[in-house]
Amino acid sequence: MHGIFGDRRDSLVKSIWTPPAKWSLSGAWLWWFWIFFIHDKDTKKTGKCRQLMILWSIKNDKRIKCNSLEIRTQKQLEAKGDGKWSLNGAAAAWYFDNKQMHDDFVLERSEMSLDSSSSSLIAPGKTPSSFSLEGEEYITKIKAGGKEFEFRATQADRHLAVGPNYGKTEFPFGIGLEGTRIERLMLTGTETDAKGARKISGTAYFQKILVAMPPPPWYWGLYHFSDGSFFTYMLPYAGRSLLADNLWKGAGLKSPTLSLKQDIFLYHAPSGKVFEGNQLTVKTKRESNGLWSHEITGKGKGFEIKAVARAYSHSCWSFEKNIGFLPMRSTFKYNEYPSVLESLVLKTKDGKEISLKNGWGNMENAWGIII
Repeated sequence: MHGIFGDRRDSLVKSIWTPPAKWSLSGAWLWWFWIFFIHDKDTKKTGKCRQLMILWSIKNDKRIKCNSLEIRTQKQLEAKGDGKWSLNGAAAAWYFDNKQMHDDFVLERSEMSLDSSSSSLIAPGKTPSSFSLEGEEYITKIKAGGKEFEFRATQADRHLAVGPNYGKTEFPFGIGLEGTRIERLMLTGTETDAKGARKISGTAYFQKILVAMPPPPWYWGLYHFSDGSFFTYMLPYAGRSLLADNLWKGAGLKSPTLSLKQDIFLYHAPSGKVFEGNQLTVKTKRESNGLWSHEITGKGKGFEIKAVARAYSHSCWSFEKNIGFLPMRSTFKYNEYPSVLESLVLKTKDGKEISLKNGWGNMENAWGIII
């Protein structure tokens, strides 16, 4: 690419390895996040696949607990000069092997190094991992659980909808969130274990996010389709779910009482068309297997969309933090679900219809609050 769009893309890619300016806000939370969808021979027919999620994270708090890991640090981000920083936080990953979810596949405190000149983030430790850019390939390496993964993600589709795209939402008092996303990349690479090395293929999703506010409960989903399309939705909200696992115990999903934002987005690759709306409803249901489904309805200018997503596995990051000097802690549960978008139907006002099925992806339900 070249010209204004190429310059924009190059600038956004370079910024991935630069901390955002608002990091200094108390409680700010910064992470780099990948989901790798590792295909088998039936993935395009069933929408099911192996998945590995990894993130590298720092939070501007002196003490916070994630699952079994307690992190205490006085300084999370330190500039080293020449476009280099040290990060004191955590590396975390889960891995679904197509039969079993491996929670805490990676979960350890890490003194990470971030280098904008070499476009790299390195997390040493017992389960080392790294993320870098070499030419046009985003390369992630992970060594954990008796396995070594090398993921190579390349952006084959340069449509502006795919990204990288930067977005920002601001509220009073300087709080808000901002992030850069690449919605769909082609995935190749290798996995190595005691049986030897094997090639892998599939698709991938990336985001770098700064949350400079207490994160609200949300519903989110992202799905890729065999024709190159992708579908995503996001609904953060305020309501009784803020108190779940804080003032009362138990699953925190409740109907939103106040939607903070409603986003729905479909990129239809065969036509190159984008459908974007800000009217969204997510109806959740706990299925007989204990997992959740999402019934999604949404609207935008000139179209309506309906979709059904169903989870087939689950992992949870449970965060706890002291509330000032009070003898109590706030809790926030960030649940991720490998899932299938079983059906999606988009209808336009002029009578045209797009129908997609068996999208592979992931959905999230989050509840509680961490302050």
